[in-house]
This record gives sequence, C-alpha cells and structure tokens, in this order.
Amino acid sequence: MDELEMIRRKKMLELMRRMGMIEEKPKKPKVVIEVITSPGCPYCPIAWAMAQELQKRYEGVVARELSVATPEGRRKAMEHNILGTPTILIDNRVEFIGVPNFSEFERKVKEKLSS
Repeated sequence: MDELEMIRRKKMLELMRRMGMIEEKPKKPKVVIEVITSPGCPYCPIAWAMAQELQKRYEGVVARELSVATPEGRRKAMEHNILGTPTILIDNRVEFIGVPNFSEFERKVKEKLSS
C-alpha cells in the first residue's frame, strides 16, 4: 500500500467517524477513584473536591462519589467493610479513611497511573 492510499484510508475513516458510521470505543479509565460519602458529613465534600481536582489534573483518572444513602453506595461500603466516611478507594481498594493529605493522595494516584 502506497503512502497516498494510506492517507485516503485515514481520511475516509475520519469522515466515517464524524458522520457516526463508525463508533469509537470509549477509552477505559486508567485509575478510578471512588469517594464513599454520607449525608451531613462535614469532611466528605473536601475529599470529593480533592478527587475531582485529581480528575481534572490527570488524563485517565475518573472520580465517582458514592453516598451510603444510595443502594450502590451501601453495597460498596458493605463490600469493603467501610464504617467511616469519607473513605477513598483507588481502583477498588481502600486507600484512605478520612480526608487525606492532598500530596499523599496525588502521589497514590500518580503511582497507579504509572503502573
């Protein structure tokens, strides 16, 4: 296949994606941060804000808030024997209970991104 043919194919695929004829697979996040929160907790919004900041700073990081007031949040808390909030899970593993130091939180996320 010559260079001109490769360019044509690339342009055709690009055009087909734009027209919706080809669906791109969504990229799987590299690191998932889950913040387990509870209503009325004064520290939970701080932990959630930290997770959102890390999501903004690093590509491939997805942050989710799970409240124990929801069935999904209760299930996750029971699954990991979580008794206090906020609790932060990184890639489905409890990493912090309470509000962590931001630099320590960031270091853990960077560590997971590089592995």
